[in-house]
Amino acid sequence: MKIKLKQMLHSKLISITFLFLIIFIASLFVVPKIIVSAEASELFSYAPSTASETIPVEECLSCHQVPEMFLPLESGERLYLTVDPDAFAASIHGQQEVVCVDCHTEFTGYPHPELAIENRREVSIQLTQVCMNCHPEEKDLYAKGRHAQEFVKGNLNTALCVDCHTSHQVKDIRNSKVEIAETCQKCHAGIYEIYHSSVHGVALLDDLNFDVPTCSDCHEAHANTGPGDPGFVLFSPKICESCHADEILMSKYGVRADVFETYVADFHGTTVAIFEKVSPDQETNKPVCIDCHGVHDIRSPDDENSSVMKENLLETCQRCHPEATSDFSDSWLGHYTPDLEHNPLVYLVNLFYYVIIPGTMGGLFLFIGTDVWRRYKDKRSDDSGGEEE
Repeated sequence: MKIKLKQMLHSKLISITFLFLIIFIASLFVVPKIIVSAEASELFSYAPSTASETIPVEECLSCHQVPEMFLPLESGERLYLTVDPDAFAASIHGQQEVVCVDCHTEFTGYPHPELAIENRREVSIQLTQVCMNCHPEEKDLYAKGRHAQEFVKGNLNTALCVDCHTSHQVKDIRNSKVEIAETCQKCHAGIYEIYHSSVHGVALLDDLNFDVPTCSDCHEAHANTGPGDPGFVLFSPKICESCHADEILMSKYGVRADVFETYVADFHGTTVAIFEKVSPDQETNKPVCIDCHGVHDIRSPDDENSSVMKENLLETCQRCHPEATSDFSDSWLGHYTPDLEHNPLVYLVNLFYYVIIPGTMGGLFLFIGTDVWRRYKDKRSDDSGGEEE
């Protein structure tokens, strides 16, 4: 009986092991349809054939300028094929005389070959692969960014080239901060609304003040980064420093340019600076700029809804110091170096110590020096008297 039971258990164990082995082998071949590599730098290895001959843009537009031209897809979506001739001519590709078959190399004439696609997203992915064949530097930067990392994970809805730059109306928006923010809005509408109400957003989007940061100034463009990336939060004060330590820029708005220095000089900033040097990839619970001032919702310190306004400061401190009282927040000097205008008592105490400590130490060393000199002179005098005797 025992032998039979052992044989049954052994048989089941072999069956279960074999089943897991089959599942493991099968999993090696089951990958998302579009993703061909787990390495971001190799995401888009699509290499279309070179068009056999150049077809003038006008020839393509003779058909494709017809309104409401579309191709029904298996997914039930419509792939719109109409191209606005004026919009294309005004695009950066149109100005550089890029022709249709430079991107759509599979088309050599009419009728066109059948497109092996099921939905519009597959078209966007294929077009992104085409973009990267002409823009290798941007491809390498994109591969390092958060969007590419999401694509690696199988998120096919992450931002691709055509999502930001469009297909036939490509523009150079590197120097247009408003258009950059509006481009990001397509996917990040909620964050855009929060940013729009911030001190930066109001200045840029309402007042067209281009001194303030837009999305790519903090998150970069193609090699975009965010709080999910190692070290982003830890090194985020350096992002703020790029503007707030600029004396010329800050002087235009009456903002002190030593805020970063005062932050690094206090306990919070000193600790963060140590983490940056010793453990750059390690998370820290010490507050950085965004912990107190906010992220996309940064407001002027004079704004009644600002997290660093005097009346709201205690609540902000209590996020990390839940037992803090009003005395705790009142002791905060702000980002001001003490002077006769700001915190004069602290300034005078500092000044007292700046004088008394060097004066005390200097007097001490002077006393020691004169005492040593006197003892040396006395010893020589005694030695001379002994020799005369």
